[in-house]
Amino acid sequence: MDSTRASQSDLGGRRIAFLVAVLVTLGLAAFFGLIVWQPALIGGLIGQETGGHISLHFREPQHRIHDLTFASLLGTAVVGMLAQLRKPAKNVASQAMALIPFVGLVLALALTNAWVLSIPWVVVGASTLLAATLHPAGPNIFRSLRVSRLNRAMLALLVIAAVPLLALAFTNIVLQRAGPSDHALLGHYGYLAALGFTIIGVGLLASLRPAGWRLTAWVAGLLPALLGIGSLAFPDVDSRLDPVWALAAIAWGGVFVAAAELARGPTEDTQTVEQPSAAPSNVEAGVGIGVEPERETTPGTSRSTYVVGIFVIAVALLFVVQHLFGGGLAGVHTPSPPGP
Repeated sequence: MDSTRASQSDLGGRRIAFLVAVLVTLGLAAFFGLIVWQPALIGGLIGQETGGHISLHFREPQHRIHDLTFASLLGTAVVGMLAQLRKPAKNVASQAMALIPFVGLVLALALTNAWVLSIPWVVVGASTLLAATLHPAGPNIFRSLRVSRLNRAMLALLVIAAVPLLALAFTNIVLQRAGPSDHALLGHYGYLAALGFTIIGVGLLASLRPAGWRLTAWVAGLLPALLGIGSLAFPDVDSRLDPVWALAAIAWGGVFVAAAELARGPTEDTQTVEQPSAAPSNVEAGVGIGVEPERETTPGTSRSTYVVGIFVIAVALLFVVQHLFGGGLAGVHTPSPPGP
């Protein structure tokens, strides 16, 4: 009895630590968003030169696509972490999705240079990884990743998109390694390479249909669509897609989401990855202390998670519309310091 209570206490402490890690991750993302939105608020703390550089983000037309890429990568992680605020056992796919942008960035870093690595990626990525290790589902978080649940239509669409996405990634890897343009020095080409890897990773995750997979399918479709919209809005900006490829990216995103909706099961909202149990399961049978078996039906995400996800996506779309068609963020605009 004492050992059971101790185990239950440990699980309770793990859940609290997980919640703290999730809140810290979201707080850090909000902090960096505040820096970009109102750089003057911290200019006195970090120095006017750094503050002046930050104030140019989302304000200079030549960086429109790169800024959108930065927001897409960080936004993917934020949406995944927001889904963990309620019923994380039903949203293990979103937790895994939150890690994928940082995996893509690490891969881009390994293939290019250190300019791809920046403070926001390090601190937000570290806290996201910590949250994943503390997830209430524990080792069960990977059990719903089963080949038997793979949707062939979604996988076929992903295979079709993988060729141009990998071409996009490796083209930007070459540009990042070549340097020394302003874009390369800021790691922008590396971000685009990471975005290509991220779309493939999130799409594959959605195709496997683990618990909470529908939100990941919508994100996988939204990311290339946003890149296509940005490319059409700014046809003369560096790193934009050609019009044909931009339209193809938008169309592919819509078709992928449609395929995901067609793949829904009749009991979509009931799938849960069982959290580790501290109670004995087979004591009377003489087997000893065990773990409750995993309960799983068909892939699902709680309705409240969709409310949160739709709200975040709506805010992101409003921001994108302002960014693409309204001249970017208003307010401070400090010119770039002259070069040597």
